[in-house]
Amino acid sequence: MFDVLRSVGLLSLALTLLPGASSAQEVTAVVAPKLEAAATPTDPSPPKVTRGLGRQLPRLGRALRATHTAKVLAIGSSSTAGVGASSPARTYTARLEVDLEKALAGTDFDVVTHGLGGEVAQGAADRMKREVEEVKPDLVIWQVGTNDAFRHVAIDSFKNCLRKTLAWLKEQQIDVILINPQYGDQLVKDAYYEDMVNAIAEVAREAEVLLVDRFQSMKNLQREHRDRVYLSADNLHMNDEGYRCLAEQLAGTIIQALPQPSHATASVLAPATTSSLSLP
Repeated sequence: MFDVLRSVGLLSLALTLLPGASSAQEVTAVVAPKLEAAATPTDPSPPKVTRGLGRQLPRLGRALRATHTAKVLAIGSSSTAGVGASSPARTYTARLEVDLEKALAGTDFDVVTHGLGGEVAQGAADRMKREVEEVKPDLVIWQVGTNDAFRHVAIDSFKNCLRKTLAWLKEQQIDVILINPQYGDQLVKDAYYEDMVNAIAEVAREAEVLLVDRFQSMKNLQREHRDRVYLSADNLHMNDEGYRCLAEQLAGTIIQALPQPSHATASVLAPATTSSLSLP
């Protein structure tokens, strides 16, 4: 939600029960997400920032309800490894852990980062079982597709790889969020790149898993800003601003996908003002 976050504020799209706020630093008590059972969203027309946003994360919800802790496995290629960030603290995975714990006070998220630069989907699929057995995550975030597009991996083979891996994760009752490739003017000069983006969306719909549409969000932002705003000097890897926005998009998606509020309360960050989230 690179574009959406700038207009509605940090996590306000996910925390639909929060009132408007004038400062990103203000803390207010609100009804916390219910961590027991699924319910119909209170807003029938939420912002369309993530495909499949109506789907929920039941295992993550149960973990938070039972222990107020959750483990997240972030798997993928260079974006997951944080290539282009100025420091480990500015990667999307590091920021995501902080954003979630700030938004849901009293929770403890452990985001375990297992990213390998240059890896294609099959590489992540081959190590998925081992990584899951080691980390024992409640949620897997799989950033996928960029290197497959560069290498022109056959679309059908790519989709079959995703389908089989997502089916296995479903059997393990592990929640999943997919992240599609980043957008850049130079990247989309190869039509195959966008074909891969569409293939991921198709599989996500079929498998009924959440998809963070990084590609479209960055494309929308491109209407107002140049690539350098969110991509590093190589026009491929994301920079600090890009990772910040991706972490916020993921945090909003995760929180909205948790079961709906009940009688419990918690302190969460109020939405930031538009100006505090605007990119240069």
